[in-house]
Amino acid sequence: MPARRTATRGALALACAVSVVTGAFTGTGSAAPGAPAPDAGAGGRDITKTITASCPFADPVGPLKLDVTTAATLPASMTTGRPATIDGLAVSFSLPRAAAQQLLGAGSTLEGGLTFQLLLEQGKVKDTLAVPLTIAATPLPAEGDVPLVAKGKLAAFSPSAAGVLRIRLSAPKLAIGPTGAPANQSAEQVACTPDAGQDLSFGSVAVLAATAPPAGKPTPQKKATPAPRPNGSQKHSLLDDEPPPDDNVTLVLPLQPNQIDNTATITKTGSVIHSAPAALVNGVWFRITDVNGFPLRSEITGEVGFTPVTVSYLGYGFLPISATVEFLPADYRTGKMIHSFGTLFDGILRNHLDVVSRLSDVKVNGVPLDAGPDCVSATPMSIDMIGEYDPFLGGLIGTDPDNPDPKFRGFTLPPFKNCGAAEKLSSLFTGQNSGPGNQASARLSLIQLCMETDHRNCPPVVPVPAEVFRQSR
Repeated sequence: MPARRTATRGALALACAVSVVTGAFTGTGSAAPGAPAPDAGAGGRDITKTITASCPFADPVGPLKLDVTTAATLPASMTTGRPATIDGLAVSFSLPRAAAQQLLGAGSTLEGGLTFQLLLEQGKVKDTLAVPLTIAATPLPAEGDVPLVAKGKLAAFSPSAAGVLRIRLSAPKLAIGPTGAPANQSAEQVACTPDAGQDLSFGSVAVLAATAPPAGKPTPQKKATPAPRPNGSQKHSLLDDEPPPDDNVTLVLPLQPNQIDNTATITKTGSVIHSAPAALVNGVWFRITDVNGFPLRSEITGEVGFTPVTVSYLGYGFLPISATVEFLPADYRTGKMIHSFGTLFDGILRNHLDVVSRLSDVKVNGVPLDAGPDCVSATPMSIDMIGEYDPFLGGLIGTDPDNPDPKFRGFTLPPFKNCGAAEKLSSLFTGQNSGPGNQASARLSLIQLCMETDHRNCPPVVPVPAEVFRQSR
């Protein structure tokens, strides 16, 4: 079973920082050697502002309203052509205790990051400054909500025209999860929106015109105007110099279907589940690299469906039991295709799946036992696997009890619910099967497409259940 959505939580902050900065005050960055030092103006002003934001966390956390407080020191004034900074930037909010406990799972501390935009206005000209911040590991307190603080350092920037620069706030984009997940494991981002009817103004800064150089000193030469970008974007009105072009390379590549040969081992019963050959369909490789080819983001997504399989084992070590097992998505009542998400770096795929297990056709010593129509695991199984994978060749991923990261050491089979048509059987099936330390592996093989004019010259193809492809449409 391959993978779904999580991946760098160890890079939870990185998931926010990767956000591309688009705005007027992002081109200057830190001053080059010999350039003027950042202009802090005649002292700074400490400003704090709280806004209310609606944040649509996924279930089971659900939508939350958060009071988000932004604090920073604005320069008393700025001068055109000289870089200045906004210091001491911090964004804080309290995460409700129930939500924090759900996000923590078995963890003890939360960490992550957030990104928001400062909205800049100078006369009729408007622009934005994207701000990536990091939330340090924060433990769950003995009682009450969890106070989270995000901090970061902004690059210096330089306005090009004199006047009054007004700054407004926006709601953040959050990424929060338990500490200890591996790097390159991206967290799902939650894009908050500010509630209507609020004053979002944060402060204003006077921008002064630069004074002429003293007599007898040569006037600094103005930098050459860069060539227009290929997409035709214009120079930012608030920038003294045009930011460097975005040379990142983005690849969105549809993948050929992968056959999946999946095996799962249940620790309590010792049973080994060999699923029928399945397929990863609708696969996409999404990859962003910098101009030097260094990977900034690399994701493999797709959909996978498994046919039911019959499993036999000895209950309590002596009682013959058989059952039909199905692997289904969390929303199994509306579909059967499981969404797969993984990150691919340096040939290593880190995958995640959320899977519900359903039991039916149970027989004890050959006697049918009516499990009912909806005997399922009470919560989805969270399955993380890791291994070598090539999008054009395939690979082998799985859990490993000796992996240094606990996430990949195995998966937990949750308790069962809704079992038993005539009598309550959930506790029986839970006692027999549920628990941690279960193992899974998946071999992914590329289903080669044949380009021969005469199909009789095509090599045989390992059959994939037609039902899998019908469900993917």
